[in-house]
Amino acid sequence: MFRIAISRLDDARIVPEHRETVLSVDEAVRAVLARLPRADPAAFSGRAVQDSVNRVNDFRRDVVAGDRGYRVVIAPMM
Repeated sequence: MFRIAISRLDDARIVPEHRETVLSVDEAVRAVLARLPRADPAAFSGRAVQDSVNRVNDFRRDVVAGDRGYRVVIAPMM
């Protein structure tokens, strides 16, 4: 299982926007792209997410969707 956290980057503040739990990396990628449809899908390949989770125990990416910046974190639940 994986936890997704999407936060809005508001100048120097990070404001939580959405949290969700999913069963797989692929489901996490689909959930993020559904929540941020204007984000670049190339930033969220299932392979890149899984490699990051295996290497440093989470996946973090700052993205721009529309005119706002967001931080996406996908991490395994322990």
